[in-house]
Amino acid sequence: MGQFAYRWYFVLTLLLVSACTTLEDFQAMSPEERAEKVCSATAAARQRKWALNSLNDEISARQQLLATGYRVYEHCRIVAVTVPARPADCGGLSGEELAACQRKTVPASTENRRVCEAVPVPIDYQYEAAVLHNLQMNREEQLAIDDEQAYVCVGRARSLSVDEAYSRYKAGADP
Repeated sequence: MGQFAYRWYFVLTLLLVSACTTLEDFQAMSPEERAEKVCSATAAARQRKWALNSLNDEISARQQLLATGYRVYEHCRIVAVTVPARPADCGGLSGEELAACQRKTVPASTENRRVCEAVPVPIDYQYEAAVLHNLQMNREEQLAIDDEQAYVCVGRARSLSVDEAYSRYKAGADP
């Protein structure tokens, strides 16, 4: 499965789990659990998580690039290709049936097809290592921002009543 598929699987799982949380579930939670649930369902929290996942994907791609030492580019060109005739199997037919069958024979033709080759190109290791370092620093910064904003949100959400917390959770609204 590709990174895109994993991301959609994560989003779908998150939606299904959040869709299954009921008011009764909220009543059984501690104020801290309710606050965390409300804050993790906000649009801002989902956006921050998406941005962090994207950064993690970029970091993984750069680490893989540094491990292989080259990029693969695709070089494509259009080539004329002769497609042979495809005769219809008309054995045992006669008359009009034979004539109709013979019309089903596909004559030879020429088609334009896209032919591609993978071309490995060496990377500038120092440049790519610097890009990876910048991405990792950006991730650390984003994690700190996410932690701070989650802390502030949970602080505000702790004081919400069960009903108000649940309605904000269902709406994905900030407390």
